[in-house]
Amino acid sequence: MANRWQGKDDVLVAVYRVVDETELAFLAAHGHCGSNANLSGKYFALTIEGARAFASAPINAGATITRTTLPASMVRRGTMLNDPGTNGAGMSVFFAQQQLAALYDTMPVPVILSGAET
Repeated sequence: MANRWQGKDDVLVAVYRVVDETELAFLAAHGHCGSNANLSGKYFALTIEGARAFASAPINAGATITRTTLPASMVRRGTMLNDPGTNGAGMSVFFAQQQLAALYDTMPVPVILSGAET
């Protein structure tokens, strides 16, 4: 799906987000991840392996992994970082609160990954 942020040759990048029950319910109702209470932005893992590692942290027990795509040009607007460690997501991208409206405008509704896909 083309959008105002995606050029005709802009490749799509798969991104993964680990969500809790509250965010999962918001996603089901609104088609995007919304904002958290402290308006601190959103992180996305760039690999399924990173999302699995982050989801395996005890603090994330019961979390769900979602997948969507973003135009590479939108990913470049985020802040790239490495979340290291056993339960770190590895290479990730962060979008500040003020970027979320544009971010959600560029991405299809995230899909919930089943056990076989994670």
